This record gives sequence, C-alpha cells and structure tokens, in this order.
Amino acid sequence: MAVLKLTAGTKEIVPVDISDRSGATTDLSASTPTYSVLDDVTPTPNAWYDVEATTASGLRISCMIDTSATHPDGVWPVGHYRLFVGFTVGSEVIKLGPIDLYLADT
Repeated sequence: MAVLKLTAGTKEIVPVDISDRSGATTDLSASTPTYSVLDDVTPTPNAWYDVEATTASGLRISCMIDTSATHPDGVWPVGHYRLFVGFTVGSEVIKLGPIDLYLADT
C-alpha cells in the first residue's frame, strides 16, 4: 500500500484507488464508500474519522481529511496515522487498509 504525507492544519482530499483483479466491479459509487483514520495510540487507537461516509467515482474513493479542524480528541498531532477504506459489494462489506498516513508540521 501507498504511504501518504499530509501537512498539519490542512484540508485535503486523499484519493484511494481500488483494483478488482476479477474485473467484476468497475464502479464503487453506489457501494456506500466509507473511510476511517486511526492513530497509533496503544492499546486502543483513537478514531479521528470513524466510518465516515464519502464518495467514489469508478474505483477511486475520495477521502476528505481535515487536519485543521479541532477533533473531539483535540488538535491533530503530528505523527503516523492509518487510513482504511470500506465499501459494500453485494452482501460483502469490505474494509481495506491500512494505508500509512503521516502528518507533518507546516
């Protein structure tokens, strides 16, 4: 999976491209796409976004990550996060990830 770098205090759309080797799925727009962003706090990571509804076009899921907003857990600290995307195909609820996400200081 890819490694993404974002700048703290920004609002960015992070595109996540999905591939279906079977070729059966070509469009995720009607598949209820979601995303989650978790930090590395152990033993229980904080969810900065938790199953957030989003959009998809074709096999690309667009995740709006706003690190400028204050979150219930406070201000987004610089560091490592994990991005997960999810969608439903037929009766299957699919969750993919993690994608490493690094938040850097401005």
